[in-house]
Amino acid sequence: MLNFLKIFSFLLFIVVGCDSFKTENKVSPRLDKEEILQKVKRLLGPSSIPDDTLVSITAIKDSPIEGLKEGAILFKNLKGTQPVPFYISNDGRYIIFNSTTYDLSSPKKDLDLMGKIDFKGVPVSNSSSTNSIRIVEYSDYQCPACKFAALEVIAKLKNDYGEKVSFYFKHFPLTFHKWSNSAATFTACLNDVHGAKTFWEVHDLIFKFQKDIKAASFESDLLEIIKTSNLNLESSSCWNNHTNSKYVEFVNSNLKEGKELGVESTPTFIIEGYIVRGADIGRIKEAIDNFLR
Repeated sequence: MLNFLKIFSFLLFIVVGCDSFKTENKVSPRLDKEEILQKVKRLLGPSSIPDDTLVSITAIKDSPIEGLKEGAILFKNLKGTQPVPFYISNDGRYIIFNSTTYDLSSPKKDLDLMGKIDFKGVPVSNSSSTNSIRIVEYSDYQCPACKFAALEVIAKLKNDYGEKVSFYFKHFPLTFHKWSNSAATFTACLNDVHGAKTFWEVHDLIFKFQKDIKAASFESDLLEIIKTSNLNLESSSCWNNHTNSKYVEFVNSNLKEGKELGVESTPTFIIEGYIVRGADIGRIKEAIDNFLR
């Protein structure tokens, strides 16, 4: 599917201003996502899309850029789902694919957005600090970028800022990752039964040994990893209880909340309402420094 997507990106680069996305009506119409999807399919041609690949489109919503809306074309096969993000003009005349957006303005708090986040039962790294900068991460245990975020980015931020920052972990297991949902319910149970300290210890272990865990042997693989850490969790009730509806519903509520806030990929950080997509330590530090002033 990778080669196909390279061709797809090239084709769409050529037709950014193509008339196939223009409308006769000069008045801004209501964008029809299915119509846009069909235009993309016609542009590519049936021979360009592999037989094992399903093509769909996400909802189209307002983007951070005035005059543009945003969405993504989804290419799905047995290997997973590959999103190709796009911007489209409000009148539907122009479409831009695979464009990276940089926000050049200074980070700003969004307390209204923070008010939509449910902190009940959420593991926090620094519960004793009441005036710290709150950083909420939506993460997936099987995501390589999340591993880098956990073991490199967050570790450095904790070292640099100490009590000045508090990290909250939100579960956002992606559907094409085979064991990330099991890891989410298991660690949700750990936080509930054993507390945040144990949660963060196992959180780090799962990311550290991410490549050693398999879906078919998730519990036995994780048990072996935990045994080497001397955490004494072999008899924890979470081995049997993490699939209970309590923890499944907790993880699902994290997912639902994230989607409602605009989380589309992992990791996504929300620093006092300021959203950073990806493990971009520079932008995270910029926000922290700005909010500490």
